[in-house]
Amino acid sequence: MIQLALTLALVAAVVVAGAKRWQRMRAARRRPGATIHLPVEVLSFDEIDATVQGRRCRCGGSLVSTGEASRGVGDRRYRVVRLLCRDCEREELMYFDVTAVFH
Repeated sequence: MIQLALTLALVAAVVVAGAKRWQRMRAARRRPGATIHLPVEVLSFDEIDATVQGRRCRCGGSLVSTGEASRGVGDRRYRVVRLLCRDCEREELMYFDVTAVFH
């Protein structure tokens, strides 16, 4: 009987931890700039640096830029910034719509 109670408590703890992690990951994918479908729109390239400086990792650590690339999709132009967390060393990409810079 005690083993069953302990097993159920352990399963509940794993389920709750998994649900919280899933919610954090889902929220991170919905942040502005997380995907090319949710880019941060900027009017100048200086805005990219300012936005990146304020970005935090899911773990709470600060992110630093380790590189940039350009990408075009149809008539839209994007700047993709590779970020690295100083604490957990997690990498992520951040997308910026720079189409307005060229008009």
